[in-house]
Amino acid sequence: MMQVSILGATGMVGNATLREALNKGYQVKVLVRSPEKLGELKEKVTVVEGNLLDSSSMERALEGSNVVINTAGGVKEPDQYAKFQRIGTLLTGKMNELGIKRLINISGAVMTLPEENLDLKRKIMKVFVGFLFKEMKQSQEAILPIILSNKNIDWTIVRAAMISKKEGVGNVLADDKQMPGMAIKLDDLGKFLVEQIISKQWVNKAPFVASR
Repeated sequence: MMQVSILGATGMVGNATLREALNKGYQVKVLVRSPEKLGELKEKVTVVEGNLLDSSSMERALEGSNVVINTAGGVKEPDQYAKFQRIGTLLTGKMNELGIKRLINISGAVMTLPEENLDLKRKIMKVFVGFLFKEMKQSQEAILPIILSNKNIDWTIVRAAMISKKEGVGNVLADDKQMPGMAIKLDDLGKFLVEQIISKQWVNKAPFVASR
């Protein structure tokens, strides 16, 4: 069975993604600073204890995997932009060294690709996100151009609408031109991220996703 590395597995999105990957029968390796935060899932995965900013930790976390799902986001600490530039450089560099082609990366609906413009809805959302989730926005702004510039990686940037913890509906709308909705259930987002492991539909694209 294919091995998948999940970064940020103790976070909200990462945990939902990890559970879905295990439900689908994938072998999973995670890189975490605090393994105890995995709870009962700790015994079901290969745990690499370390830091995303550490080259050795990143290499050990990716070794043997065919796909990487990066759900790591900014935390309320200083210098998130600089830290995620380092994380993006390490991640893509180690993927290239190890011959891993597939990367699925969580992002937000306010993030723009080169030559892409924000519509009014996303402009309003960007102000909201920048005010309440500054560190998360900084992390995404730092890592996005690093991924996009790497020609050896088959990436998918999943641009999520506002995340809700309500029970998932099991159906995700995805569109790479406009937002298909204003919210996505957490379970639905985890499901969509895991589906991209084998799907070719959104390779080298950045779909907006929302729950139906």
